[in-house]
Amino acid sequence: MSLNAAPQKFAFDLDLSQSNKNTRLIGDKELASLLKQAEEKGYQRGVREGENSEANRAAKALSAAAIELAGKTAQIARASDELQKQTLCAATKLGVSVGKKLAANLIARAPLAEIEALIGECLGSLENIPHLVIRCHPDLAKAVEKEAQTQMQTSGFSGRLIVMGEPDILLGDARLEWVDGGLVRDLAKMSDQINERVNAFIAANCPHSSITETTDLPATNSPDTEAQQ
Repeated sequence: MSLNAAPQKFAFDLDLSQSNKNTRLIGDKELASLLKQAEEKGYQRGVREGENSEANRAAKALSAAAIELAGKTAQIARASDELQKQTLCAATKLGVSVGKKLAANLIARAPLAEIEALIGECLGSLENIPHLVIRCHPDLAKAVEKEAQTQMQTSGFSGRLIVMGEPDILLGDARLEWVDGGLVRDLAKMSDQINERVNAFIAANCPHSSITETTDLPATNSPDTEAQQ
């Protein structure tokens, strides 16, 4: 093309009516219907998204509540278990305390009862023993000797009987000795053994608690009047 050529004018020879035969105009009603449909679809989509969002929040809240409930349940279970252990330990302490007081009262009322049982336990197997020594509290010596002589008449024991009162032996306690053996009743020692076992039990359940008191024993200088008869 020459730089000096004159520009050509646009002749408007494009037939616009034939450019797109499928194109049609949309009426006002149809446009309104399409807009309404689009609006309804948008609304429904918003509802669904809102429901999904609310469900997610509810699920998260429920999950958090479940976790919190599980934690509180475990805490309650631990507290209940600890309370049960404390109750068991307290009941054990109370039982030991009551048992000690009952034992002390029974010994004070009938200090010969257990000694009599001890004598009867050994006499049946001492037929060929030359002598039997019974050590007890001095205030019970005469009563113990009388009881031992009574049981000897039916036991078959024919050896020598020696009853000795010793101040260091408490009421209700006694030591029976023969040539190759003996029997001992020592309430304080038994109390220590009971305390040891109970403390071991409590230590396993309530580590911060223990039983430290000793067995209450009756006075050694005031035996029951009935025991002297």
